[in-house]
Amino acid sequence: MRPLVARLLTAWIIAQAPFAAHALDPEEMDELVARPSIGLYKAYAEFKMARYDSARGIWSALAQAGVAEAWFHLGILAEDGLGEPRDPAAALERYRRGGEAGSSKAQYRLGLLHLEGRLVPADPVQARYWLAVAAANGDEEAARRLSALPGATPAAR
Repeated sequence: MRPLVARLLTAWIIAQAPFAAHALDPEEMDELVARPSIGLYKAYAEFKMARYDSARGIWSALAQAGVAEAWFHLGILAEDGLGEPRDPAAALERYRRGGEAGSSKAQYRLGLLHLEGRLVPADPVQARYWLAVAAANGDEEAARRLSALPGATPAAR
């Protein structure tokens, strides 16, 4: 059943961007979805070459297949308006989905956005929450930022 779902998802993604440069054929996309670490690497390479449509197509397929890290990258595209209109609400939603699915990068980003009041009003409670979740998932910078927040316990510092 999973290969059928992956093929249908791949076909849908390809249909969404028929004019994208360097579009992958369905078999290539299936392979990238089946091997998420390679898919993330390939999408990042496309991103670095400013092939945002290609990168978005791969990250979208990975996100729909449950790869949390892909949601983080999709959030970057929306936040910065890379290959799509800048959309802060979409960026936040993508980061949230990634954070809830376990992406420590998305969790850290959400913590920073709430801490600094970018894209959303500053919210120290949400900032502390997302930084704590990211820190618990091994993000050292999140742990450092969390310990520097007002009211942090001496043990956390």
